[in-house]
Amino acid sequence: FSNGSIEFDVKGKNVMQQSFVGFAFHISDEKTFDAIYFRPFNFMNADTARRRRAVQYIFHPDNTWEKLRSTYPGKYENKVNPVPDPDGWFHVKIVVDGNKVKAYVNNSAKPSLEVEKISKSNTGQFGFWVGNNSAGNFANLTITHGKQ
Repeated sequence: FSNGSIEFDVKGKNVMQQSFVGFAFHISDEKTFDAIYFRPFNFMNADTARRRRAVQYIFHPDNTWEKLRSTYPGKYENKVNPVPDPDGWFHVKIVVDGNKVKAYVNNSAKPSLEVEKISKSNTGQFGFWVGNNSAGNFANLTITHGKQ
């Protein structure tokens, strides 16, 4: 995968620190990849700071969420709009166009997250991603190659 769109349906769970679900792309090896992932437990969290941490971009191994949050607060994570049911299925569209990445939720016209990639990788493998030993359900994967 190089440039294009990645669409899928995903279901995590609304259990604090127990659900990290998303998609990795431009994978070089098991430790080196870009990813966009969601924290469903933050979608409707009463703490507004946590709601702004519902979707995240990372580039492993050097740019983990911890490093990005401390170095660039609020730049690589954001709230999700429209807000999905944290225990239900939601639709994701990730658009990768050169060094730009956008993540849309539930067919919104406006991205929930729009960032410039940190990695210099422009091609590689791809796959569903879960973090912190969490689980997720995924369905209806569609990959469209090329400029979007």
